[in-house]
Amino acid sequence: MLELMLMAMLGAGESPVFSAQEYGAQTVDKVSVAWLDLPKLPIKKPGKTAPVLISEPFVAVYAQDPASSKVFFAHEIDRPQPIASITKLMTYLVIRENHSLDEVVKVSPEAARIGGASIGLYANEELTVGTLLEAILIPSANDAATALAIWDAGSEKNFVEKMNAKARELGLDSAQFYNASGLDVEGPVDNCDVTQPGCKIETKGNLMSARDVMKLTRILLRDEWFAAVVQLQHFYGTSIDGEFFHEKVTTNRLFGSFVDTKGVKTGYTPLAGQCFVNLAVDEDGNEVLTVVLGSTDRFTETKHIVDWVWDSFEWQ
Repeated sequence: MLELMLMAMLGAGESPVFSAQEYGAQTVDKVSVAWLDLPKLPIKKPGKTAPVLISEPFVAVYAQDPASSKVFFAHEIDRPQPIASITKLMTYLVIRENHSLDEVVKVSPEAARIGGASIGLYANEELTVGTLLEAILIPSANDAATALAIWDAGSEKNFVEKMNAKARELGLDSAQFYNASGLDVEGPVDNCDVTQPGCKIETKGNLMSARDVMKLTRILLRDEWFAAVVQLQHFYGTSIDGEFFHEKVTTNRLFGSFVDTKGVKTGYTPLAGQCFVNLAVDEDGNEVLTVVLGSTDRFTETKHIVDWVWDSFEWQ
């Protein structure tokens, strides 16, 4: 009986308190068990209505209490869509599971040429795995992600196969990766032969649903090193021989705002729009984990959702 009650309390993560389609509040009976350290449950305050999102056709929003798995708000969370540099969460996981932080990576010429956000790596420069993982998490460096991928698997293509296999293993069925950085790529429609007439080229981006991004983020937050790094506001990295030094600020603009953020990851490409995963905490230590994909104003949307949660719920 106790097991069933606990499942009812803690396994309700897929049943939102609010959804964008239906705003019916759910209540969960509390169970008093002295010897169990159960998380507090967020309970909706009377008279609170669901938030109004910025009117955008491709936005997906998901807000959840990571301690109890209670869902605060969900909008288009099962639609696979481009995620830009949110991709680097999977890049991190594959590298972290297979390498120690002090292993040494030699930067390939291909990685040093990668555009977009970067830390300015040099071909044949050597840095630790830990330094490059910090680079992909704090300033979202594309060159660092590509360097790790090629070093690990011999080519970025081979590494992408590992990323997709890991997604399947974790049950992230919406995931489809084409590279380790999250940059948009050009490719043939339906894998047609580009040398043949009529073969059309399209812009593609790595795909995931907001629900699967939430699942992946919660897995990573169990990693204490990851959870600490994503809270850093500056990246500093030095090559093994001390010859090269790299410095960049975080891409997370919520640091220092009224939302007390603990990370996690930003992303942007023209195809994906503005993407953002954020972990916010209040003065009592209660947390709200949010995913925003396909936005035109990810930070304002995130602050709006988090502020609404603080105002509309209390943890009991």
